[in-house]
Amino acid sequence: MDDLVSSKAFEFAIGAMFVAFHAYGRYNTPESNRSSTTRLRFVACYMLYAATLLAIYWIVTVIAWVSPEILQKIMMLLGNGSGTDVESHDLFRSPITTALIFTALLPNFPMLKKGDQRLLQIFWDLAEIPGHAVKLAHRMYRAPYHIFPSKYAEIEREARSFDIHFGQEGFSDHRSPAFAWATACSLLLEIKHWHSAEDLRYQRFILNRESDYEALTMQFATLSARVAAYYRRVDEMGGKLQKIEQDLRETLVSDGRDLFMKLCRLMAHAVLNAETGLSARHRAIEGLGFELLDDDRELLSASQLVKLIALVMLAFMGLSLIKYATEGDINGGIIGEVIFLGFLMGANYGVSAFIGIYPKDHWRFADIEATHHRPWLGYVVSGALAVAASLLIISALRFTRYTFDGLGYDGAFDQLLVALSWSYPHLYISFAIGFGTALACDIEWRQQVAQRRRIADAALLAGIMVVAGYIAYSAMHGFFPFEGTKAPQWQDKSMAGLWHFLAKSLVAGLLIGALVPYWFRTNRYRSPTQRIARFIDRYHHELRIEAGKLQRGELRQALVVTAAAIAMADGLLDDAERDVFRGALGKLAEHNILDFQIETGMEDMLHLIDIWREDDVGDLRDDAMNELDPLRRKDKLGELAIKLTVAIGYADGLFQEPEQCMLEKIVAALDRNVEKELSSCGLSPHRPAAETPA
Repeated sequence: MDDLVSSKAFEFAIGAMFVAFHAYGRYNTPESNRSSTTRLRFVACYMLYAATLLAIYWIVTVIAWVSPEILQKIMMLLGNGSGTDVESHDLFRSPITTALIFTALLPNFPMLKKGDQRLLQIFWDLAEIPGHAVKLAHRMYRAPYHIFPSKYAEIEREARSFDIHFGQEGFSDHRSPAFAWATACSLLLEIKHWHSAEDLRYQRFILNRESDYEALTMQFATLSARVAAYYRRVDEMGGKLQKIEQDLRETLVSDGRDLFMKLCRLMAHAVLNAETGLSARHRAIEGLGFELLDDDRELLSASQLVKLIALVMLAFMGLSLIKYATEGDINGGIIGEVIFLGFLMGANYGVSAFIGIYPKDHWRFADIEATHHRPWLGYVVSGALAVAASLLIISALRFTRYTFDGLGYDGAFDQLLVALSWSYPHLYISFAIGFGTALACDIEWRQQVAQRRRIADAALLAGIMVVAGYIAYSAMHGFFPFEGTKAPQWQDKSMAGLWHFLAKSLVAGLLIGALVPYWFRTNRYRSPTQRIARFIDRYHHELRIEAGKLQRGELRQALVVTAAAIAMADGLLDDAERDVFRGALGKLAEHNILDFQIETGMEDMLHLIDIWREDDVGDLRDDAMNELDPLRRKDKLGELAIKLTVAIGYADGLFQEPEQCMLEKIVAALDRNVEKELSSCGLSPHRPAAETPA
């Protein structure tokens, strides 16, 4: 008995280590710029998260081992308990097996995954809300802010209560004290409404932070009195301001922005406390009037991954059932085997495709946009990671199956080793999926319509899968040039078996090729702004260094000229083009690269376009290209200007010939290779492109 307890204690320790590593992998982040206090808080909350998972694991393990009748009842409900004794499920009651199932299902099974994410979010917020609030407040402060027209009447009533008379200047002139006051007033009105909000989470938050709210209200009252005095002075002087009044104007704007920042920080805390999940927080911030860029990654979403796994699984099951039906060999055992193998192959191939695009989002060497050449090493890494993930999935699922078959601990492990000894050629297919998916996502097919691109992607993956399928089947069954990993009595050297396996590989390749590259491009580039936003996120350090070497105003003038020139290349300024420029400035502001306000850049762009539209002289635009001279020999800033040009040009979905001519002028003004830069954008010199990248 003591030996049994010691053995189980040892198994529990190993299983607990698996769970702890799972917790570490879920919770660790690569950020290294935390303060020592934040790091300590982070470590403490990580330990709480890990301890919670270990407690759940311990409860499940103890129930399975100490109360076998509970396990027996569960097995009976699943239809696998009648006529079997509890001892036949020894392996399932092993702590190590519980840990493997726990760590395999938790991050992948939709319902369990959501619960794990919610639990993780609780501890993440507990550790990181102060740090997150600072970062989120800075994003809100630098993002464009819109005062909703529905608030105008309420803000005007507040202005009259403080004896402030500014007319429409408070809603239109973004450089005026009135606008700074109006934005602060707008945010304070939002916070004031939380006291009687239907959402009790915001009501509880503001009641707990009443002292902070009162301090901000007093600061706002002081600012209001100063703004009222300033506008009375302006009226007395008939609008002719002396130097002292101009200095006072700038001081009021600065103080108004300072109050605005403090209000942003309070609101950031409120949103982080009240909302769970990125999408809910994003919606809440947008509802306050801020315009934040999406930071979605290009990896497949959970629904897309589940859809892919389900389609591959159904395809495998359908082809297998057709084969057995034509042979007249369908029975309950065969159907169970088909279902298990279908789920195994669906999970294996789906995760391999997911892993294929994983390195592109995390490592520069695997992203073609960062390397500017085909990253073959990244493709190999994608394939290798797919093999590792596939081996883990196959082992976990087969191990679990042998557990429910009642083979016992040693028997199940031995059976797994036997299965892997002959089925490992399937890993060739996993490598091919990871490698081929990464390759297909980087190929810019020249077809004019997206449907033909999907057909080309599907054909490429299908071809790769057929080759890999032949290698895998031949390696197992002894076709040329292999001897076969299966025992001779289990080898199937019939051409029918080979064609059936190749058919399944072909269908899987067609499904993965038609879906994953398309989803990847769609997720990565939901809008023209997304491409330039990714570039700024990836190279923000280099951009900040290069921008710091420019004279004040040079970056603003270069970006304004670039945006205005490409926007007016076709003679028409669209709202979409304006939004792309605003989004690019917002992303630059998030990384503290700009030395000017976003609204200032937008107003300068519109003013320059008005000049060009009134004069209608093309030479003015050619002369304006001289404003790009400071960006020469600035590698990343020059590339930023080109990517901004392309993003604005594609804003309406078409990159027309006048826009391409303007792009070539901008590239030439930056003293860069026109043909090379156009090729990197998917364009050819002097030839208009007709479609936006997917």
